[in-house]
Amino acid sequence: MKDQDHKAAISIIGSFLVALSGLILFTDKVFPFELENKFGFGKTSTFIWVLSQTLSPILLIIASAFRPFKTAYIIPVYIYTIQFIWIFRPNIRFDDYYLQTYAIGTTIGFLLMLYIIYRFNLIKTKRQLENEKFKQDVNETIDLLKKDILTKTE
Repeated sequence: MKDQDHKAAISIIGSFLVALSGLILFTDKVFPFELENKFGFGKTSTFIWVLSQTLSPILLIIASAFRPFKTAYIIPVYIYTIQFIWIFRPNIRFDDYYLQTYAIGTTIGFLLMLYIIYRFNLIKTKRQLENEKFKQDVNETIDLLKKDILTKTE
């Protein structure tokens, strides 16, 4: 039982990191300070946005090593969808009904796509196992027939 608790704790840490990888994408929206050194960017918020866009996938990769719960990936998918929409419509507000509808719909579509891929892989694996079992049965039958033929000829 202790091993399961340990694995669950590690998965919780991984899930937290996955969620954080999505949430840091909003840092530019909540960071109230102006930096003197903007590293060549015109505004502090632009610098923070680019930095968070860079750190988010790195954090996601690190989090995957902790085997997070699969449902944790909903958060970054949802937030990346919002980020994607903001690229084309930067003036849209976060609480906009259509933004949330598109983000939720895209997230559900993404989950549906993952489920379909999972089911196809499950069916493929099942067929491969059935084929292997069939080959094994055929080989056993051939071996039995060979033995039967050899014993009849002797």
